[in-house]
Amino acid sequence: MNYCIIKMRLLSIPAHHALRESDRNFQTYGKDFHDMSIMVSIIVPVYNAEHVLNRCVDSLLSQTLSSIEIILVDDGSSDGSRLLCDTLAERHPNIHTYHTPNHGPAAARNKGIAAAKGNFVGFVDADDLADFHLYQRLHTSAEESNSDFVFCDYWQNNQHAQTVCRTFPSESRTFSKEKINTLILPYFFGYGARELNSFAEHCPFADTRSYVWNCLYRRSFLEENQISFPSEKLYYTEDNLFNLLVTFHAKKAAYVVTPLYHHIENPSAFTEKFASAYFPSRIRKYTFLQNFIQKNNLFKFADNRLLRKICAEVPTLINYYAASSLSFKQKHKWVRNIVQTPSISEALQKIPSAEWPAGRFRFALILAKHKMVTALIWLCLVQKQWRTLQHR
Repeated sequence: MNYCIIKMRLLSIPAHHALRESDRNFQTYGKDFHDMSIMVSIIVPVYNAEHVLNRCVDSLLSQTLSSIEIILVDDGSSDGSRLLCDTLAERHPNIHTYHTPNHGPAAARNKGIAAAKGNFVGFVDADDLADFHLYQRLHTSAEESNSDFVFCDYWQNNQHAQTVCRTFPSESRTFSKEKINTLILPYFFGYGARELNSFAEHCPFADTRSYVWNCLYRRSFLEENQISFPSEKLYYTEDNLFNLLVTFHAKKAAYVVTPLYHHIENPSAFTEKFASAYFPSRIRKYTFLQNFIQKNNLFKFADNRLLRKICAEVPTLINYYAASSLSFKQKHKWVRNIVQTPSISEALQKIPSAEWPAGRFRFALILAKHKMVTALIWLCLVQKQWRTLQHR
């Protein structure tokens, strides 16, 4: 049966029914668990996930790879998640629960890594679903290729549709250290001179689709290289920076072309508090990358890539504020801050406009380069209105 159908049915099952079903399926395995070696530790950060956690855990208990442990890290939840985590741990011998103060998913994942006993480590978000074959496929690929980490494609699910998201433009394959350094690592820093027009096609795993929940990591490799998650309170997309550290140290990697993970979109309301953290955290990420390049003498990989990356992200960054629900005065303040930030201004000045993608993208960058703040805001608002009309 197609897993898409299974997934939709699972979503429609009330939480208590899903839990009972997993109890029946898992009773025999639970009795023998302590006598088995653990192949994979699956770490699930939990924060106010009472209404979705059962279905997530059910997808993990249904994995075709039997020798797994599930580590639930309750990140200071204020709903019933704490009690639910404890209940699940009492019912299933291979589920372990840890309770921590609220420090965010990065800290929760680090706690899970420290507690893990499996040969490999995987991560799942509490509101997502794992294909039943996810860890069997990734574990087999990692063992057969002797890889330090493996990644696969995934499904992006929202209220209207589900879309397959490719993370690498090829069939399933393995990467030697040399191939990692030429086909994956450079794209964490940005794009080559001829790649801005098609940057999404080169290595999404290192860029716009750089996540940890569609990956499997060898635990001894993480420990030997002291790899952990940087704080998401300091940096934008801590998953991406974690994968950068992994890719930099890895001697071998593998890619599985099959989508094996369902990422469920959970659009959060735009708040001024989040807006105030979003832009500074992204700038700190650029600084992190600049320092990483210098510290590890990666100029041959970087070669103006980071400047092009900044240019490619400026329109999205501006649109985030300009098309938001903030007041016009607040929008003006944030967009002005963006175009006046030294790292962004430097990138816009140094990368020739001929390298920028043609059309609205280039027009927005020209406005940003000349710091035409009001024009940028109106451009974003017009584009937003146009998209709204198209979807009617």
